Amino acid sequence: MYLIQSNNVYKQTELSVSDNNCQCSPVEGNIGSLPTLFNQDGSFNHEANSYLFYQKTIKVAKDLSPCAQALHAYYQFLEDKQLAWDKFPPVKRLKPTYLFRSHLLKQIKNGELAHSTASVRMNQIVNYYKWLMHDGCLKIKNEKEAPFKMEFVSVQSTGMLAHISPTFTVQTSDLRIKVPRDSSSKNIRPLTPLSNDSLDILTSYLPQASIELRLQVLLSIDTGMRINEVATLTLDALKTAIPLAESEHRYELTISPQLYGVQTKYAKQRTIEISAELLAQLNEYRTSERRLQRVTKLNHKLDNLFEVALGLKQEAVDALERCESHEPVFVSEQGNPVSAKSIEARWSELRSVIKKSHPTFMHRFHDFRSTYGTYRLSDLLEAGLLDLECMELLMAWMGHKNESTTWKYLRFLRRKKAFKVKFGILDSIMHSVLHNEQGGSNE
Repeated sequence: MYLIQSNNVYKQTELSVSDNNCQCSPVEGNIGSLPTLFNQDGSFNHEANSYLFYQKTIKVAKDLSPCAQALHAYYQFLEDKQLAWDKFPPVKRLKPTYLFRSHLLKQIKNGELAHSTASVRMNQIVNYYKWLMHDGCLKIKNEKEAPFKMEFVSVQSTGMLAHISPTFTVQTSDLRIKVPRDSSSKNIRPLTPLSNDSLDILTSYLPQASIELRLQVLLSIDTGMRINEVATLTLDALKTAIPLAESEHRYELTISPQLYGVQTKYAKQRTIEISAELLAQLNEYRTSERRLQRVTKLNHKLDNLFEVALGLKQEAVDALERCESHEPVFVSEQGNPVSAKSIEARWSELRSVIKKSHPTFMHRFHDFRSTYGTYRLSDLLEAGLLDLECMELLMAWMGHKNESTTWKYLRFLRRKKAFKVKFGILDSIMHSVLHNEQGGSNE
């Protein structure tokens, strides 16, 4: 079983025949590259690839990796066991779907797979079979021939109205794999904010990074913005900044995909806080010659977007089209709007340099967000606010969809009492990095 990444795929193509040769030419609707599954004998897996095409074009899935990896693992299992994807004996334990579930549970037991990964893979396969049945690719005559059994499960409510409606019912299948709820277990990655020592290390190395990466790292630490929000920060969003009444050193600004072009998670508009010093540095960078030269290249691409778009994936075209309405703060040297992937790549390069002298420095870019949340919450609690008030503030600033995500920060602090450090330490780091240009890189 082979999983490869195809070249650009188009929704509409044109078939031409000349001299007994067939040629398929793209017309319109470039959806970019797609993960593509081939069987062991090299044949094209029509059902799986049609599903991936459906996910990208109809469901507009942003990330097909979990789905593709699940399909690859499932079909590899079928090939290894010489099972057919569409043959379901009446005995449940002999059905390929249930055999695959047992296979995943065995991998969990052997430490080869995390509970969360196994759960995602099983859910992806269930959704795949639902689509196969809905589209008529799999005909089911009776219940005994079904790939799984649907169930209704009662789930404990944890929202604000839990006292009114303590439980709610969801539809699932009997193939589901439960994930342990203990966030401190090895099956769910815990919060990993930077400690004081890690922050000191970061402070000493950040001046070696480009001005763009420095600002991007500091933005995540100072505001709790996600990496994609940092990447798509716009000048329009910066213009919304207003000083906080209760603090002369911090401002609030609004981020929103609809109003200001910042691609927030769940497409939600929210208000974030930012230090006056970092805001001033961003505004200074905004008018710098270095950035304006990059913006000139970007504007040239926008002026010729039709020609430029022909050789790009749809994701890149969408990013350029957003730039026509909202100018991004960060633009690459080639004149492209910066992406989360490019920030992650630059951070990985700097982290590799740090690890040569500090082997235990393993932090992801996303850890800067949990650093903000942890230190900010500690400061709010230290100021005497009630737990619920702290949670409401942090949930709003960080854009959490569920209360349980925010409460995770409080549980972390309760377990790690020694982690109660003033948020002001981040301000001192901000000042140190922004004003220590010696040895700084503008590459």
